[in-house]
Amino acid sequence: MRRFRLGVVVLIALALVAAACGDDEAEEAAPATTAAPATTAAPATTEAPAEPLRIAFMYDGEIDDGGWNEAHENGRQYLIANMDGIETTFVENLSPGSEFQAAFEDFGSQGYDMVVCTTWCQDDVLVVAPNYPDTVYLSWGGYQTAPNVGHFDGATEDGRYLDGLVAGSQPGVELIGYVGGFAIEEVVRGVNAFMIGAREINPDIETQVVWVNSWYDPAAEQQAAQALVDAGADLLAAEVNAPAVASVAEGAGIGYIHYGIDGSGLAPNSWLSGFTFNWGPYYLSQAQALADGTWEPALTYGGLRDGVVGMSPFGDAVTAETIALVEQRRQEIVDGTFDYFAGPITDNQGNVVVAEGATIAWEERTLCCQWLIEGVIGEIPAG
Repeated sequence: MRRFRLGVVVLIALALVAAACGDDEAEEAAPATTAAPATTAAPATTEAPAEPLRIAFMYDGEIDDGGWNEAHENGRQYLIANMDGIETTFVENLSPGSEFQAAFEDFGSQGYDMVVCTTWCQDDVLVVAPNYPDTVYLSWGGYQTAPNVGHFDGATEDGRYLDGLVAGSQPGVELIGYVGGFAIEEVVRGVNAFMIGAREINPDIETQVVWVNSWYDPAAEQQAAQALVDAGADLLAAEVNAPAVASVAEGAGIGYIHYGIDGSGLAPNSWLSGFTFNWGPYYLSQAQALADGTWEPALTYGGLRDGVVGMSPFGDAVTAETIALVEQRRQEIVDGTFDYFAGPITDNQGNVVVAEGATIAWEERTLCCQWLIEGVIGEIPAG
């Protein structure tokens, strides 16, 4: 399983460093900002705090799911490797509602210094956090802040655009099959960025999307992937967590693009690429700030320029020319000299959704998208 955002509000684009700001009575206050942590290389192990920090992680699936939760578990391991004087624990397979709230209560009552929820849990954490003001709570994807509650997110679209360049460069690929979980804004935004990248190379390429309404359902993912292959897909991509889509691609002898973590081992013969989430430096920055007494709530939204998003190793079928283009575009995005969301952009219903000379601004990214771009076959389900 991965995560499900129940509401979408603008996240303030900050440097990758802290979590969220203000309670209900101070909600109009601007989030605190601090310098972004370096993410290009692992830092030297930080000095241990006087008293060990106790940090708990909460996952909505298993830590070896090959996708979302494993990427966050990699972040926890990064934190352990790069900061002395901490103790961490984790709990898996939690669901929103009573289970999340019980876990927040449990860790708070035990005196944990920080609790990290790696999925959508804003509603539940805001119920519990006021009862434990000495515990810092971090949650993925939220927007409503409190004095001891922070939120963080990653720019899927940055990585998906680069994956699209890889997909569009593959010879003979006319139709890409894309298995998505839920048609929430983040996923749709990623599909659109993927299509922009693919059509930058091959203007005639199309992407057919199938939604399985789950983040982890091997049977449904296998069925969707096979249906796409049967419909003529020459390449498969996924934004779900089970290895089923990779297995279908491997069996069909077509290329495969993964999501959020290095999945090259899932389909060694079909593997092309897959962007990665690098949560470790963010977790380290939060823990160090807490140890230093400098932690402040803030909203965090990081992408390629912050090191939150990276790329897996490329497969053998990806040419040196394509790799060079991907690196060029990556650097241009980091430098701010290239904007893949620059208009004009037309949706798959023929409507101009981003005008000539306009763009989807960074601080507005999390509101996008409630439309699918031209070239995508499929629709966003009602409701």
